[in-house]
Amino acid sequence: MIQISVILDKIRAIVFDPKSFWKLQKEKNEGLAVLLGSYFIPVLLIVVLVVFLGEFFRSAHFYGMFALLKAIRKFILFLLAFFTSVYISNILIKTFGGEKNIKLTRQLIAYSFTPILLVSLVTGLFPFLYPLDILGVYSFYIFWVGGKELLTLPEQKRDSYLVLAIVVNFVIFSILSIILTQLLTAFF
Repeated sequence: MIQISVILDKIRAIVFDPKSFWKLQKEKNEGLAVLLGSYFIPVLLIVVLVVFLGEFFRSAHFYGMFALLKAIRKFILFLLAFFTSVYISNILIKTFGGEKNIKLTRQLIAYSFTPILLVSLVTGLFPFLYPLDILGVYSFYIFWVGGKELLTLPEQKRDSYLVLAIVVNFVIFSILSIILTQLLTAFF
């Protein structure tokens, strides 16, 4: 069963005290089902619901189909970005002489998406606040702190890996967002 208080505590820890959060997280052995089922998917579903409601009530005619498609686009975007980023980030670890660990990489990506998901929550409900999307850049810091704590990389290559992984993940997210937006606009 999903416990909202646990999710909120994780969000608070990730946003306000990422160093302590990552130290505690390193000791946990969360599998993919637990990570997705007890944190990432529930938060994403709340964002999707808010995006649907924001788009639905923004429309002059309460046009539900466009709102639904926009919500589905958001869901697919974050899921594809998650799995693609995990895969590529994990491969890059080996390239930089580190020890691949898919479980830790999944945690790093999923929890690093938290600021972007929170910003999407606000901009989904109030689309006119899209300039606030810049606050999602805080995800890079969360990733940086988590990468230093979780991943086993040679000290001299760690920063290079983190910079490259952040850039690659940003590009992945951007490309997926553009493609999915183009697909959405193709219908309307």
